[in-house]
Amino acid sequence: MARRSDRYGALGELLMAPPLEGIRVLEFGNYMAGPFCGLQLADLGADVVKIEEPGAGDLARGMPPMVDGESGNFARLNRGKRSVALDLKSAEGRDVFLRLARRADVIVENLRPGTMRDLGLAPEDLLRENGRLVYAAISGWGQDGPYADRPALDIIVQAMSGLMSITGEEGGAPVKVGVSIADLSAALYGTIAILAALRARDRDGRGQLVDVSMFESAVALAVWEAGEHFTTGEIPRAAGSAHKLVGPYQAVRASDGHFVVGASTPRNWAAFCASLGLERIEHDARFADAALRRRNIRDLIPLIEAVTATKPAAHWLQRLRAAGVPCGEIRDYGEVLSDPHLAERGFFVDLSHPTLGTTRALGSPLRLGRTPPRFGRAGPLLGEGFAPSEVGVNDGAVRFERRGEIAWLTFDRPAARNAMTFAMYERLAELCAEIDADPSVRAVVLTGAGEAFVAGTDISQFRDFTTERQALEYEETMDRILGGLESLRVPTIAAIRGPAVGGGAAIAAACDLRIGSPSARFGVPVARTLGNCLSTNNVLRLAALVGPARVKEILFTARLLDANEMRAAGLLAEITESEEALPHRAEELARQIASYAPLTLRATKEQLRRIRERMRPEDGSDLVLMCYMSADFREGVRAFMEKRKPVWRGE
Repeated sequence: MARRSDRYGALGELLMAPPLEGIRVLEFGNYMAGPFCGLQLADLGADVVKIEEPGAGDLARGMPPMVDGESGNFARLNRGKRSVALDLKSAEGRDVFLRLARRADVIVENLRPGTMRDLGLAPEDLLRENGRLVYAAISGWGQDGPYADRPALDIIVQAMSGLMSITGEEGGAPVKVGVSIADLSAALYGTIAILAALRARDRDGRGQLVDVSMFESAVALAVWEAGEHFTTGEIPRAAGSAHKLVGPYQAVRASDGHFVVGASTPRNWAAFCASLGLERIEHDARFADAALRRRNIRDLIPLIEAVTATKPAAHWLQRLRAAGVPCGEIRDYGEVLSDPHLAERGFFVDLSHPTLGTTRALGSPLRLGRTPPRFGRAGPLLGEGFAPSEVGVNDGAVRFERRGEIAWLTFDRPAARNAMTFAMYERLAELCAEIDADPSVRAVVLTGAGEAFVAGTDISQFRDFTTERQALEYEETMDRILGGLESLRVPTIAAIRGPAVGGGAAIAAACDLRIGSPSARFGVPVARTLGNCLSTNNVLRLAALVGPARVKEILFTARLLDANEMRAAGLLAEITESEEALPHRAEELARQIASYAPLTLRATKEQLRRIRERMRPEDGSDLVLMCYMSADFREGVRAFMEKRKPVWRGE
């Protein structure tokens, strides 16, 4: 049978983007809890950038095994991430971090409480600077409380959380859990909290502080132990491999070692006794139910082992599995990490690394049918994968700025003439919701960075469009996002420099006013470039602005109107004297409008929206599918990516 590891490879490429695509995470910390949390987010598609100290970086970089100075453990724990080296004790380093934090979605750090504040980067200040930020602080004991200032290590937390008191053999020396359970559980709780905070942000546009402690995360694992103590007052103790409440549920001795069994239900208990030839004890009053069997475990286990110790573990496992009794080998990690079941399910992944070469790593237990985790390369070299030009520049994002009563949105992807990614559209929707909920905003200006307003949608994102659902969902998403922009309670002004094309034209048309510089251009050239079509709502918005005849001219000729033609058609309220004058005039106009009666402006916007809404036909999905599902559309996308002229066949 073929391996199923392609769920993380070629198959993943055909599925939807990972759940956290478009989410930018800054990770600042060492070793385990913070980085393991960051790993979960990276696997789910977030862009995770490690903030590391120059020179040494994350202390885990020095953790063996080492190959040519690089840690294999670090490479696996930090897969799919990028790295930037910043000295946060310097003014320059702090300034760079602040610029990154202003446009980040999430910050994850696992430093001692107060460390970031001492660096001049207090969480409350960062949250004030970026109201949408989710700031996750994972610490030993939490951000407050009597223990907050104490240093914490996994073993310290395991000891103080009670875990070591119930691990090991009864009456034996204290034993910690073999893996770093306090670190790892805090990381996983931190991941859950971050995802919950992002979901809350989807609703109200506001970020928040997430405070997760290793101590509480470890104590939270004591589900049975806490229940026992709160109910009976008894203090749970170590019981070796045995379950605290039921039996037999533990390791038992065979002639060549041990194996584990869980025969706690009535059915399993009966099958267990039959498999071992112990029918005589099945109905013994001492062992009548699972609780009694646990209470009398010192009598029960010798009876069981008198039988199991006579043959090898494999003998008993075969018999018990045939009878449907839960049981298993006690394996070492050499056996686990070559397990055929895990291999068949594609759990192990191979990562590339410039020093370590191909590096085998554990995959993710998160198996999402449509949006599976994506595994990038192994952990980055110090400072690898982060371009200096990204500092202070939003890479494929929509930048938000407040100028008093004016909200200023900048489409900030200048190298691609601000071509919109799907994540940028969603970010625009989020910002519109945030602005609508803020009564202090009185007007909005939308503009583009560099030499363009928005040169359409990034065509590369259409390469995987193969189903009707994808086509309909795309146009429905566009209608939702542009409808949110159009429905903002305050006036919106598109300040257009260079091309406003395709999706950019749709964004400009959804705004209340448009002003342009002499370089402004407007058009929807899909008839000659892609072979798709606009949604009915988008066509209707254009028709409401310039009339059906001019819409036909724009779409049929597929040419771009210049600034003067835009003004003549009613698409521009005015043209500025120069390129440089555009932002100043946009701000001046926004402040002028913001000084007027807000309810009058809001009522006017809503009246016009309702008029246009009544003009909308019931459905145009058949026309959308006719274009998006065509061979012509696929040819248009291929031709665009290959920089050649498409060959249209009308099919």
